[in-house]
Amino acid sequence: MPRCFSFLLLSLLAAACSGNAAGMAPAAHGAGADVRALTGTRTRVVWVQEDGTDPLALGANLALMGLDTDDGRGERTIRSERRSYVKPMLTPSGDRIVFSSRTPEGARMFAVNWDGSGLTPLADGYALAVWRHPAEGTEWVYAAADTEKRPGPPSVSRFRIDKPQERELVWNKTPVSLDTFQVSADGRRAAGLFPWPDAGIADLPNGTLRKLGEGCWTALAQARGPLLWYFDGSHRNVTMVDLETDKRWGVSLNRAPEFDGAEVFYPRWTNHSRFLAISGPYNQGGSNQVRSGGDQVEVHVGRFSADFTRVEAWARVTNNARGDLYADVWIDRNRSPHAARPDGPIGPATAAEAPRPSGTGRAATSAIARRMVVDVQLSRPGPIPSPDAILPYRHALVVNDYEVVSVREGTYGEQRMRIAQWAIRDGRVLNGARKAAGTRYRLTVEPYDAHPELEGERLIIQNDAAGRPVFYDVGRP
Repeated sequence: MPRCFSFLLLSLLAAACSGNAAGMAPAAHGAGADVRALTGTRTRVVWVQEDGTDPLALGANLALMGLDTDDGRGERTIRSERRSYVKPMLTPSGDRIVFSSRTPEGARMFAVNWDGSGLTPLADGYALAVWRHPAEGTEWVYAAADTEKRPGPPSVSRFRIDKPQERELVWNKTPVSLDTFQVSADGRRAAGLFPWPDAGIADLPNGTLRKLGEGCWTALAQARGPLLWYFDGSHRNVTMVDLETDKRWGVSLNRAPEFDGAEVFYPRWTNHSRFLAISGPYNQGGSNQVRSGGDQVEVHVGRFSADFTRVEAWARVTNNARGDLYADVWIDRNRSPHAARPDGPIGPATAAEAPRPSGTGRAATSAIARRMVVDVQLSRPGPIPSPDAILPYRHALVVNDYEVVSVREGTYGEQRMRIAQWAIRDGRVLNGARKAAGTRYRLTVEPYDAHPELEGERLIIQNDAAGRPVFYDVGRP
């Protein structure tokens, strides 16, 4: 065999074995193939798995799970040891995972290799974010003190992952909520709750704080400019904020296949601005869907449209009989066919094209964006949770289903109407909140989306409301 031909053959064999050489995609199956088709490149996902009874991952009967689209193994166990796993995060290089654990001695941070080896204690406290220094290439952990008491840890510090004993203070002007801190690529700003429900952006270290709204699960990414989101009280949508222009618009996160308008949770931006991860659907009934949990909860990855006004495609990561949550995603951005900073405008072209999503995850139309006085008959009351069930929320609205008897003022052409009414205020169930089917009322209502002051309030709504607008009873406390 000619020597040059032998060398060419060996090179081709090596490329085939490496799978990703020269941009070639290896053979993938199942969820790995679906995720790779969505992202267009090698992708790793890490998450926490529970048995369906611990939807907030507060216990110690948890496993650390992962999926690599290019290793052919599908979803697998990274650490089978049952323990507490809090907010696992893939390092910027994608080869290690940082997580926290609740232990009898207090919270502790750890790092572990992607293959599950090399479990290394880092320091006391909770890991909030991971970050790569843009000039040095070093990897850092942003950490909070060992406390989960409200309103949250009083300070945030950072350390190099290989030098956890050397800490730098970055924020102590306000308490910070644990699950929602994310640092910009240049390290100069952080999105977070300062504390919950005050969503905002902070200049680091210890600079100014700009409040943007009320909600939870804040996240930060760099598109053509910095984008921040915060999650709404219906657990279905995010409000996007262009930090350079303050332009805002809503994006529904619950339109993945089979969700049918259900609640979602654990929304997290990936290391690539076009992609996000969520867990869901939360659709097991009850007065607080997220806390109902269930083994139907799976991890899904979505891809934003190039203008970030919608999620244009979804891929399901997990498929099992357990609850999968707290996902973080690492994408090989250098090989991605999707630009992290795509050309063209960000957000809707005009404010009129950017209605806030309703509690169902669909936008209310301008044709009904006015006050109405209606005579209605209650056909199905929504479930009212106990005040403890909605903590840390202190207030909640419940969506009740009414038949329209007559329209006294305004115009409405439908037979049914979904109306959000206050059920819990200041930690107590209101008198008159519990209503009987068949009872008639005269109500003054407006589109729920016309009241941005409600965006951070807990909204309890049944799953079959998907696609129907929600109104707000403006005449009740």
